[in-house]
Amino acid sequence: MIALPGAYLTMQINWIVFGLLIPLLMVPAIGQDKPPEKKIANPFDKDKAAVETGRVQFNSGCAVCHGPTGQGGRGSRLADIERVRKMPDARMFEIIKEGVVGTQMPPSPLTDNEIWQLISFVRSLNLSAVEQDVPGDVAAGETQFFTQGQCSGCHMINGRGGLLGPDLSNIGARRSVDKLRKSIENPDALIEPGYSSVEAVTLDGRRILGAAKNNSNYSIQIMDAQGKFHFLLKRELKSLTHHKNSLMPAPSLSENQKQNLLAFLSRRSLETAAERDRRIEHGKEIEP
Repeated sequence: MIALPGAYLTMQINWIVFGLLIPLLMVPAIGQDKPPEKKIANPFDKDKAAVETGRVQFNSGCAVCHGPTGQGGRGSRLADIERVRKMPDARMFEIIKEGVVGTQMPPSPLTDNEIWQLISFVRSLNLSAVEQDVPGDVAAGETQFFTQGQCSGCHMINGRGGLLGPDLSNIGARRSVDKLRKSIENPDALIEPGYSSVEAVTLDGRRILGAAKNNSNYSIQIMDAQGKFHFLLKRELKSLTHHKNSLMPAPSLSENQKQNLLAFLSRRSLETAAERDRRIEHGKEIEP
């Protein structure tokens, strides 16, 4: 074995270390050469005039496939759907302008501004209730909810009210205006999981009607209209019937009272406008 001088060996090691460090030192410089991506956003955003102009364009060219209210048909659904809500403006613009290869959607002949107005309208189909200006007397709607309409006997808002029905503290942020209106006018149209009606008859003849909170092969827990829990073994039941209707009765309200109640519920949200904008910006929006 040939012994190398100490100085020569040290120099060789230094060159090796230097060679390994060069790529690491170049990484920040390479990253700095790449300009930051420019975020493309709709210049019209939620402008009401743009939304109305976009509505006209949608009805004249898009509704035949996507439905007059964006509910879908020959084309995909565009209203009240998470996929569309999360889609960046730039991607939506690209799809409309260039069409979708392999589908019946052709490139659009609209100008860039007209496409942005169309996007404003499609966005309006996916707004939660709290993001819209719902007409009505909010104070009168609150009175209707907590006193006259007896809604709070089953529903809770910010810790005030009953437990039999869903908590509505954040309902304005979770649902669209159309879904809220349907829930008021026809409670059977949209039933939250865990709140459908169930009726049990025990072997000794007791009849219990309420909402099933826990259900297994051997037992069921039912909350009745008074908020009382009943823990029942299925072997001790004569019958158990799951109904497809809601426990909520159809309200006997005038159109004005319904609108006031809708205005009140549409403003129920557990987050501020700034928090909501930040959530949407980060792509974490959820289906109302």
